[in-house]
Formats: sequence, structure tokens, C-alpha cells
Amino acid sequence: MISLTDILIICTCTSSFVFIVFSCAFLYKRNRRLPPGPKGYLCCGNSFQIDSDHIHQNLKGFHDVYGKIIKFQIFGTKVISLSSAKYISEAFELNPSCQIANDRPTNSTSDIFYGRKHIGLADWNYVTSLLRDFHKLSAIRVFDKGGKLNTLFETEIKVLHLNFISGRNIDVNPHLHLRLFLQNLISILLIGETLEKSDRDRDVFWEFIDLLFVLIDPSVDGALRTFPFLRRLPGYYGSIYRQTITARDKVAKRFYEDQKTSYRPGNIRGLVDVCILNQLEELTKTGNSWLTDEHIKGLIFDTLAAGMTEILKTLRLFLLLMCHHPEVQTRLKAEVDTIIGTERFPCPEDRKWMPFTQAVMLEIWRYGSQTPLAIPHLCQKNVELDGYLIEAGSVIFPNLYAVHHDEVTWGDPWEYRPERFLNEAGELLPSDHTLMQNVIPFSVGKRECPGQDFARSRIFVTMTSLMQRVQVVPPKNSNLPPADPRLYSKAYPMTEPQFECRFLSRENIII
Repeated sequence: MISLTDILIICTCTSSFVFIVFSCAFLYKRNRRLPPGPKGYLCCGNSFQIDSDHIHQNLKGFHDVYGKIIKFQIFGTKVISLSSAKYISEAFELNPSCQIANDRPTNSTSDIFYGRKHIGLADWNYVTSLLRDFHKLSAIRVFDKGGKLNTLFETEIKVLHLNFISGRNIDVNPHLHLRLFLQNLISILLIGETLEKSDRDRDVFWEFIDLLFVLIDPSVDGALRTFPFLRRLPGYYGSIYRQTITARDKVAKRFYEDQKTSYRPGNIRGLVDVCILNQLEELTKTGNSWLTDEHIKGLIFDTLAAGMTEILKTLRLFLLLMCHHPEVQTRLKAEVDTIIGTERFPCPEDRKWMPFTQAVMLEIWRYGSQTPLAIPHLCQKNVELDGYLIEAGSVIFPNLYAVHHDEVTWGDPWEYRPERFLNEAGELLPSDHTLMQNVIPFSVGKRECPGQDFARSRIFVTMTSLMQRVQVVPPKNSNLPPADPRLYSKAYPMTEPQFECRFLSRENIII
């Protein structure tokens, strides 16, 4: 029989054990301190301290006060924002954090991408890794191998040039011309041809993209995640969701299902045929393929959503900045004329001989930061970052806008100045230079944009070929809006204001 003394001893030991466990946990958590950040309110956290239309600017303000790693809360979600290229690299590229911080938080697009069978918003897994590597290698090789695809691309550049100058020295809004140019460019990449003007699916790319970015807007995405039944009901949220599904299916049919039906071995027309060939080869060898039909469709959707929007934003901002900085345009033209001339078309290999042109591109991506927050990451387990505890379940925002406009790093971050990336001899700074390390428009690590090589090469060729042909000047009959990224509209991805300009043909162009 247990005596009262035994009971007291057991209780004392149990209490001591519990005290020790909680003390150790407390000391462990205190020693691994949580990141600083603004104080929030019960239940809602910091939700009402943040303007969702300008969250990148709100977070930069928090970073200016609390440091490069901050913690805040949106209702029940713990959020970490990183405004240092070093911390972003450590979190997403280096062990051990990269092993547990590269998943994605839930969103309303899962069904759009057949249960996350794509790259951008999918969790990190074996198939995601394979799909990324496949896309990274295939897209650039398919397009830059020469032959028909490059010829078609050169033709589209010439058409863009003619569209810009067709008004004969009148004000032109370049936006719609660039959209047409890019939908043709991506069509060439995917299937090796552009669609005819009479084709009813000609504009389906932008139809899908425009709807997708409405769907992932925080206000729409939040409502559909919180109340999934809205997807099936009439009204704004259900309508957006169903329209996106319809546009997705149009793209899938025209650019995959029809393409697969007409596929012939030995005739590679574009990236979709490369996917089909890879799938058939694996099926023949093993009877199975990780590259399913739905994964190929997801790769197509990723190419549209990332490729078309990023190239569009860069080219549009490039034209606006050339209007504001004629001295930059003059120097850029001089380098184009010296290295490329006016008798041949530019090629991606020209970049290595054109440091100022590369500096112009880097400064556009830094200054504009038109995707201010990269796609959020999800941290699956507790991890330490620079002595701070990043708790399991936290959503991590890479704040590229804050990285690219840090006053300590850049000195004058709100000035557009390509020369910052050149040394005294006019050469491009080495890749390990602090400024080069802090330009990360395509993010870093395992989740960096797999199509960035393709995007960089197409942007370079388009910019230099336009500089061969035209001079970009401010409009005559309208005001040119400022290019200051602090004034950009709330639209996601972030965009500069719509504007008009004039395109003056250069003389003696024979290409």
C-alpha cells in the first residue's frame, strides 16, 4: 500500500520533472529568440497595420525599424519577412533551412494546376525538382539552337518595330503591342508557330494570365480559401474561379491536347513536342513517366504566368526609363552600334561584350522590382536563421523590393543609375561584388525562377534590336508619368503607370 509519504515524493518528483522540462523549453526558446517586429492585436495580429495594396512598402517600413528579419502576424498566420539577400540565400539555398523552407503555403490555385502539378505554387518534392530542371534546360535549348524558331522570333521583332512606328511620329501606348509580341513569342516557344489573326484562341494566353492574377490577389485568394464553397456559387468570387478554369482548359486544349494529336516523331516543333518526346521515351523504356499530361500542362501554365508577365514588365519599364533618361539611351545605342552594328540581328552571345547593356538590364530589375514580394515559402519545421527562431508553420516572404531599395547597400536606391554596376574601366562588376549579390529579381535557391535564362536572353535581344531600329522619346500630346517605383499602382504583379511615347526610326537600318 502506497503511503502518504510515497505520494508526496512522487508528486514532488513529477512537479520537478515538469518544471525542468518547461524551464528547458523556455530557455531553449529564449536562447533562440524570435525575430523582432511590430506589436499586434489579439486575434487579428498586425492585419490592420498592413495595407494589402502596398504590403511591400509597409514591410520595408517595418524593416527600417526592426531589421532585416521581422516577424508579424496576419490573423492566425505567422509571417516572416526577409529583406537581405544574404538571409534569403541562407533560408532557401543553404542547409539545413533549405530542406524545410521551400514548400508553399496553401492557396486557391490547387485545382487550377490539377492539384499543384506544376512548379510555381507546388510544394517542393522529387517531381517538382525534375520538372524545374527539365524546364530550365529545355526552354533555352529549344529556342537558342538556331533555325526556324530564331527566324520566327526575328520576324516578330520586326513586326513590333513596324507597329511602333506605324503612326509616323505620333504618341503610342506600347502596352498592347508588347502583349501581342509576347503572346506570339511564347506561342513560338511552345508549338513553333504563331496563331493566325482569325484563330479564336489567339488571345487565350492573356485571358488566362489576367484571370489567374485576379484569382491570386490576396483579397480573392483569401476569400476562396476561407470559404471554398464560394467557388460553386454565383457572384464575383465564384465567377472569377470558374472563368479561370475555362481559360485554363482553352490553353490546355489548343497548346497541348491538339499538339499531342498532331505530334510526329522526329519533328520537334517546340517545347511541347520536347515534353511529349521525353514522356514517350520513358513510357517505352519503363512503362511509366513522371512527366504526366497534367505536369506538361502545368509547365505550359508556368511558362505563361511567369515568362510573359516578367518580360512584359521589363520591356515596358525599359521604354519608360529611356524616355526619362535620354543620356542612358544614347550610351546604350553607342554600345549596340559598336558591338552589333546595323547589318545583323543581335544574339544572346553578344551580352558578354556589352557591359553597359547588362548594367541597364540589372538596374531595371533593381530599380523597378516589379515583383516586389517573391512567391511565399512555407517553413515546415523550426529552424534557426542568424540566431533567430523561425517557427514551424511560418510563411516566409522574400521582400525583393526592400533588398533592391536598401539605403545602406545602394546609397541612392531611388535613382535609376546603371553605372553603379560598372567599375572605373567601364567593365561589369564581378559576380561576387556586394551590389551584384543584392540584385535577385528571379529570387535564389531551389525555388529561383527556372526560366530566367530564357527571359534574360529574350529581353536582351529585344532591347538591343529595338535600339538598332528606333529612338524612344517622350510623348507630344500627353504627360509622361514618373518612373519612381514608390508611385506604382497596386496591381499585382506591381506595374508602372500606363504611358505613351513616340518611336522615331533610325536611319540606315538594313536588317
